[in-house]
Amino acid sequence: MPGLFQRLFSPRWRHKDPAVRAQAASQLSPDELDTLRRLALDESASVRQAALARVQDLDPLFQWHGQSPSEESFQRLVDLLGGRVSPSPDLNTRLATVEQLQDLALIDALISHGDNQALRLSALTHIDDESRLIHHACENGITAVRHAAAERVTSSEGLALLIKRARRDKQVARLARERLASLRADAEQQTREEAEREKLLETLETQAHRPWEPMFEARLKHWVKNWEALTGNADDMQHARFDAAVTRCRQRIAEHEHRHHEIERVKREKSEAQATREGILDALDQALKIALEAERLTPEVLQALQGKWHLQEERWQDVSDHYGVSESFQQRYLALDHRAQSIWQAWERLQAEAPALRAGLKGEQPLQPVLDRLAWPSELPPTELVLDAQRQAAVDQHGANMENTAKTENRWPEEEVAAQLEALTQELDQGRYRPASQLHRRIRQHLETSDQALSPTHDQVYKQQTARLAELRDWRGFAAAPKREALLAAIEGLAEARERSDAERHRHHQQLIREWRQLGDAAATRELAQRFRNASDALHGQLADWEAELESREQDNLVARQSLCEQLEALLANPSSDADPDGLRKVRDAAQEQWDHHWPVPRRQAASTGRRYARLRRQLQSLIDERAGDVAGHKRDLVEQARRLAEDSAPANQRAEQAKSLQQRWRDLGRAPKGIEQTLWRQFRSHCDDIFTARDAARGEQQTRQQQRFDDMQALIDRVDAWQPDSATERHVLDAALAEAQRLAPLPRSRRSDGMEKRWQGIVHAREITLDRLALVEEAKQWPDYRHWMRQSLRGELDTSQLAGDLRQAIETQTEQCRAQSPAQAEETLQRCLVQLALLAGDAIPEALEPLRLEVQVARLNDGLGRPPTPPEELRQTLLRLMSTAPLTMETWERYEPAFDSVMAHLGQNGRHRDAEAIDII
Repeated sequence: MPGLFQRLFSPRWRHKDPAVRAQAASQLSPDELDTLRRLALDESASVRQAALARVQDLDPLFQWHGQSPSEESFQRLVDLLGGRVSPSPDLNTRLATVEQLQDLALIDALISHGDNQALRLSALTHIDDESRLIHHACENGITAVRHAAAERVTSSEGLALLIKRARRDKQVARLARERLASLRADAEQQTREEAEREKLLETLETQAHRPWEPMFEARLKHWVKNWEALTGNADDMQHARFDAAVTRCRQRIAEHEHRHHEIERVKREKSEAQATREGILDALDQALKIALEAERLTPEVLQALQGKWHLQEERWQDVSDHYGVSESFQQRYLALDHRAQSIWQAWERLQAEAPALRAGLKGEQPLQPVLDRLAWPSELPPTELVLDAQRQAAVDQHGANMENTAKTENRWPEEEVAAQLEALTQELDQGRYRPASQLHRRIRQHLETSDQALSPTHDQVYKQQTARLAELRDWRGFAAAPKREALLAAIEGLAEARERSDAERHRHHQQLIREWRQLGDAAATRELAQRFRNASDALHGQLADWEAELESREQDNLVARQSLCEQLEALLANPSSDADPDGLRKVRDAAQEQWDHHWPVPRRQAASTGRRYARLRRQLQSLIDERAGDVAGHKRDLVEQARRLAEDSAPANQRAEQAKSLQQRWRDLGRAPKGIEQTLWRQFRSHCDDIFTARDAARGEQQTRQQQRFDDMQALIDRVDAWQPDSATERHVLDAALAEAQRLAPLPRSRRSDGMEKRWQGIVHAREITLDRLALVEEAKQWPDYRHWMRQSLRGELDTSQLAGDLRQAIETQTEQCRAQSPAQAEETLQRCLVQLALLAGDAIPEALEPLRLEVQVARLNDGLGRPPTPPEELRQTLLRLMSTAPLTMETWERYEPAFDSVMAHLGQNGRHRDAEAIDII
């Protein structure tokens, strides 16, 4: 009955039948979240679906899905976020929710099934997997989403796959093709740069062993400059090869320069006097140039010139006294001296006319007469005062001239003049003589016919360009005329040089013809051209037999090349099944070497044979690529192994060793197709770099820790070295330093650690000695108390209850000592204590007690066999033994008391007294 009532009155959503529970769930209110949560976890899928369909709020759905994921909760989230059901949250809410999503499957579903473009694009930003991006770029129903996904595909493999699969959107396919072409172009550019780098390295490595030539250093600079433009992707091995080759070349240059310097040194020693005079004259000339090329003449410039001039004058006088002076050197020196005197005289005139110049600038008097009296040299840079006066006078003169000059009607405007001069300047800058000459002639004719005066600026430019044109004309003729004469002499000499081989004469003949044609019309005359033509015809006649032999050799080379093509055709018709790509590459390279060797060939057959060979070479390359595809598969496996190894948590050194073995296997496999090889190599190298970076980081951390220990130990050494204890109670400082040093030990073995260890031991030993000395002094300063206790003990008035334990025990043993030994033995013990204290203090021992020295020293050595006592401990033990000595009389003690006072006074002052005189004992 209770069960029946329970079933009758229980809710329908608890019914055993899943269909009943599902129907009840569909009738629940969205606010009944607890009930819906239970039903969302029901074992029946229909019940879960009906319950989740009633939930409109996203937060509980995310919470339930995170706790117990199910297909129904996933679909409900997709429906609500994607806007596929009604009612759904508003778009802003869904966008904000998508921005915070971490579930990649849910994000992927929203990209495919979202009802809004903005929603899909927002979800797409969370996708980084390139395969999913390709899928959406090809299959998504919204164009903007497809394009956004396609733009995020960056790898060449992904772009190639996207081109194949992008049938729905031609724009996506076009975008992928353009980006893939750009990547391949970049790869080809890197390949070209790699080939150029390799060629340049081979050239540099060969250059170091070539004979010396005048252009050796210039070539090296040119190659170094080319290398700097190609170092973008150079690896460490190439950098090392480059550095080694450049170093060898520079060694050659240094050796050559050293030999050259030796020769020059011998020459300088032979002409020491002449070189000295030349140096003096050059120094004087340079001093004048510095003064004349200065922007403004100042007192500092003049003082510098005077200082250098006086110094060189003294050197000149000294050389003249020892070696004499020739007439030519004397004339040069006098000319320089005259120039210098003119500068100083002009400066003196300036000092005299300076007031008049200032007055003229103020308008108080005309400037031109003052400038005429000043007569400032034109080659001498003006001072600020002279420059201002000259400018003002020029302005005055220009104004007067402008008033008296009428403008002509046919003059060019200033803009036209500037344009013509600018065009002339550009032609001269480019070295184009003929256009520059025509333009200059036009400007000159206009100026002559129109009587137009150019402005000072344009006139200066016109004169400069006129001088440049004349220089270019002279240089062109100067450079071409000797060259043309040399070529003519060379070809005429070649026609007469029958002793040279025909091949060498033929090559030289062709080279001379090319160089003659390169000269153009520069310094050309009809007579020279006819002479050159006659010599060339004569050479053709002399080389007729050799040219026939050359034709025969070309036929033989043609036959050899055709045979080579037939061999390649036979190889391609029946390729070996086990031929590896590297072997086929060797065949290809050997064929190319033979093809290059059999040259020249007849021109008529060269093109057709070349096309045939190129076709066979392409077929051979296709076979190589096919076989290299198998290598690519194995290398992909190696890339995957390297990736897993990079993500492994094993020790860095162990992973680095495994990476090295993978690199060896990579090298043993040979080369894959070029594009795949580079892609796989970049991936493989990236994973290996990560592994080796992790290893280097681990080593760096270890070195950092070691360096920190070194720094801490160095700081500890410096701190203890700077510490000077003032009291024996500071021993805890040294103990703390020793504990810290023990914590830092052991240091890595190195020269630095050995030096630090030695220094530390020396500092610790010095501080221990200092602390022991301070403790010894403090113990010795207690001697008045011991003396007082000794007197009271001898009188029998000492109360031992107030004394320390070891001292009380020592005094209490006096009774036993009285029975065990006689007064003479007690006095000997007293003497032994005095000798031991004297030895401890470093005092001289009285002659009467000298026989006891050896016995006391032997006893001290025996006491220190285990652990030798420190000086304070030895002093304490000696004083306790003194206090226990008995039987003694007051008379005996008073006889030795001054000696004890003296020794203890020495110990209390410095802890050790070495230069004291012997102690008198009465």
